[in-house]
Amino acid sequence: MKFVTFHRPGDPRPRLGLDNRDEYSYTDLTGRFPDDPDFASMLALIDGGQPALDKAWAAYLRLDADSIVQRDVVTLLAPFRPRRLRDCSLIVAHLRPSLVRTVQWLGTHGDERPLPTAMAATDRLMSALYDPAASIGFADRDPDTGAAPGGVLTWPSASEILDYELELAVVIGKSGRDVTAEDAEAHIFGYTVYNDWSLRDVQARNILGSGDVHGDAKDFPHSNAIGPCVVTKDEVPDPRGLAMTVRVNGQVWGRGSSSEMVHGFDDAVVELSRGADVRAGEVWGTGTVPGGSSFELGRRLPRPALVELEVERIGTLAHYVVPES
Repeated sequence: MKFVTFHRPGDPRPRLGLDNRDEYSYTDLTGRFPDDPDFASMLALIDGGQPALDKAWAAYLRLDADSIVQRDVVTLLAPFRPRRLRDCSLIVAHLRPSLVRTVQWLGTHGDERPLPTAMAATDRLMSALYDPAASIGFADRDPDTGAAPGGVLTWPSASEILDYELELAVVIGKSGRDVTAEDAEAHIFGYTVYNDWSLRDVQARNILGSGDVHGDAKDFPHSNAIGPCVVTKDEVPDPRGLAMTVRVNGQVWGRGSSSEMVHGFDDAVVELSRGADVRAGEVWGTGTVPGGSSFELGRRLPRPALVELEVERIGTLAHYVVPES
């Protein structure tokens, strides 16, 4: 099943919606079942587990005319605010071309350090990340910096190089600690698309100064977007075989595949729960798929721009980019 969050015209209250698979409408689960706490929100549905999904499936099988809403009259919202948002090193092939571009940019913007030294450090990093036995790293992102699908992202005036990052993301459906490999799958609720917006020139200067590759280059208003829906795991039998595409102003700028994953989501559940709690409602990105950012391709986003990130079986997460006044 595919679930969305939206509000209806004239009513700003978020509602949980179920995709009716007709390319036309959603079922307003919150409106249809106002007294059912499992349908109060996406997080409530996730917390409700399999019993909540069973009720949603029963609603899907038996339509109710009064609860059907047309897609083109509702406003999609971010599916939910993750309880924790992590960007993980499950896909790492993007890092090399991105780091090469960063080194080149620094070399043409006042940094005199030798290029070979920086490239050798890049090679060591890539060798470590490509080792299947290597630990799964992650960086926390600010879950308060979400964005509605189809919404507007303001290009911060402090940066000349705004870049998208195409990622697949998993939604954790069950809390736990020290999860075994046999039980890891049971902790996965479903999947969504993640756009880890980045300010590349700010990021390069941060690397040069403090060594930090994240910080204000990553967490700024509307910079961590997920959506447009959450798809339950039964809809994606192989999360490591999904086609991924980027379009800018209607033109394809990049294609990739989740087959680039060095580690699977089940591996991440096992490792990240080792001696630590993982919670239902967390969202974990894979890391950017190769070809999934403009910077690594040597291209620059125009202003304004419509950026669409599509992942097979899930959908298209789109945003309009406009320059800051």
